[in-house]
Amino acid sequence: MFWEAFSVVVFPGLLAAVFIGFLYEGIMRKVTARMQHRRGPPIWQPFLDWIKTMTKENITPKAGSGFLMTLCPIVAFASAVMAVMFVPIAGFPSIGFEGNTFVFLYFLFQSVVFFAISGFATGNPYGIVGSIREIMQIISYELPFVISVITIGLFSSFTVKPFIVFTFPFAFIGFILGVMGKLGIAPFHIPEAEQEIIEGALTEYTGARLGMFQLAKAALLWVSVSAAAVMLLGGGNLIIFLIKSLIILFILTFLSNIFARMRIDHAFRFYWFALVPLVLIDLVRAFLGIW
Repeated sequence: MFWEAFSVVVFPGLLAAVFIGFLYEGIMRKVTARMQHRRGPPIWQPFLDWIKTMTKENITPKAGSGFLMTLCPIVAFASAVMAVMFVPIAGFPSIGFEGNTFVFLYFLFQSVVFFAISGFATGNPYGIVGSIREIMQIISYELPFVISVITIGLFSSFTVKPFIVFTFPFAFIGFILGVMGKLGIAPFHIPEAEQEIIEGALTEYTGARLGMFQLAKAALLWVSVSAAAVMLLGGGNLIIFLIKSLIILFILTFLSNIFARMRIDHAFRFYWFALVPLVLIDLVRAFLGIW
């Protein structure tokens, strides 16, 4: 009972999702700066940004819905934290049962959907455009991502468990690129294109509401990297798991720095017409037992 409560509240649950998620974000920013020959902010900068944000006032636009603007970040954060509870990290208790892969996918999907809804709740034109782009991006990346997870799930009774996916390289690629779309990092930071639509769906968010979205993004980064380390690289004990997680984090950071932002129609065509055929090859191989 103690370890179940510990896994929910401390690791890999609530506190780890916040602390390590922010730490991962700081590492990505630091590595990005070094790749661009800059010093960059300290790796604890996301913590400082969050603390400052939480001290600000919540402001509701005249055209916005205060209830929805409060609900969206809370549900987005809670969904991301729930998703990580299905990932068996370094031997800590997880919610394991046959078919929990689909529940894991559901909570990940729910988290990003409430990011999309948030822009409509503000009534701001930039927020609405950001939400529309978010929805289009979800439609784009979700199919190849789900196919990749199903390919892996065929070997585990659709239970989230450690698995080495090197025999299915296209599923590996589909998973990684799907995670990049979920996290909204370059070249798929289309919904938050600052040069075009300011901050996209989050344009009107301030104070604790914005701080909760920052928590949700940190938790989503934590669960995405953790799931990739376990489902793609096999997990391992705590030290091995953290090393594999840093490898995944570096891959995401490296890819985000070598590509420019795509247009939304280019991203859709890339995911559906380039990536989907590739991940379907591995799905068919998994069904036929060819590897």
